[in-house]
Amino acid sequence: MGKTSFNKKDLEKLAPAAKRYNVLDPETRGLGLVVHPSGEKTFYHQVKVLGYPRRTTLGSFDSLSIELARGEASNINAAIAKWKLNDCQGPAPFEKKQQGEPTFSELLDSYIEKHLKQHAKNPEHAEREVRYAIDAYLASWKNRKISAIRRADMVKVHEELGREHKYAADRLRDIVRAMFNFARSEELYTGENPAEIKSFHHQSRTRFLQPEELARLFQALRRAPADVRDFVSISLWTGARKSDVLSMRWENLSLPDNRWEVPNPKSRNPYVIALTPEASEILAARCRRNGASPWVFPGHGQTGHVVNIKKPWKALLAKAKIEDLRIHDLRRTLGSWQAAAGASSFIIGKSLGHSDGSQATSVYARLNLDPIRESVMTATRAMIEAAKKKPKRLKAAGR
Repeated sequence: MGKTSFNKKDLEKLAPAAKRYNVLDPETRGLGLVVHPSGEKTFYHQVKVLGYPRRTTLGSFDSLSIELARGEASNINAAIAKWKLNDCQGPAPFEKKQQGEPTFSELLDSYIEKHLKQHAKNPEHAEREVRYAIDAYLASWKNRKISAIRRADMVKVHEELGREHKYAADRLRDIVRAMFNFARSEELYTGENPAEIKSFHHQSRTRFLQPEELARLFQALRRAPADVRDFVSISLWTGARKSDVLSMRWENLSLPDNRWEVPNPKSRNPYVIALTPEASEILAARCRRNGASPWVFPGHGQTGHVVNIKKPWKALLAKAKIEDLRIHDLRRTLGSWQAAAGASSFIIGKSLGHSDGSQATSVYARLNLDPIRESVMTATRAMIEAAKKKPKRLKAAGR
């Protein structure tokens, strides 16, 4: 946040950045302009009153002149000064509540319908996750007006949940923060965002399959259901994310060329995976069995494909006697074995679909898959050789 000359020419020159930023008017107390990543610019007024920052959206830069924005900000300053002289009696001038101010539950419904379903990569999954988190941890907030929810309320919930589940606590904070940002953008609320609090420190996860674990995993896979066996194998041989593997469509596969285009990954930047012979063989067999469905892993739910594999995954790990392994660790396993074989971070990143924002790099990844395929095949062969070794016997617990 900084100050700049508040004239139309200079404000028009403000360029958007990766994150939104604010500039302040040096002449009018509390007047600022927020520049969003989309390029949209909005005038606002913000001052601290009774220890809390109070923010009021004034209007967009395109529809409100600088003079009018200064006038509205000055009116708010005068109203606050008068309110303070009256010992803060009566309605606060910065709390211009609309009739029928939403409850937390009503805000949740509106946020899901107007924002989450419009912008989430997987709206159905996103709605399930958000509703579960609110029902599990914030059910007591549902009938409260959103202006009655304070930062101290969020801090208390965050700290209590974080004692046992730090990731869940931070995810809950992110959900509430997004809901209140949405409320502001819809002009349902003008106060502080109660979820603007610090996250917990998380140590980066480094778990990946060791040689002896690979042997036990492949031994267990031989007796696993076909969907589980194929899902785990494809995840391991491609390094793709769980959601991308389960939502794989035949139209995005070119088995004669050993290519799979991932059209809508987490990064939202499509990329191509160079399929190894092992992965192509599994997919060809599934095509012979399930070719009539558009999905590689067809399911019976609304999506048309399998979306949840938690129970069979847990059962597989129990049979393989492998502990503390998540599905995402299969992706990390491929990258780790590539690194052990001497692959560069660039090649590993491209094989896993990481984006560095470079257009030239993206073109390279699409047109020249040979170095990537060679690296993945080298790691695959190393894992297969490790799996051929006799699994080590694990001692029973307590011995």
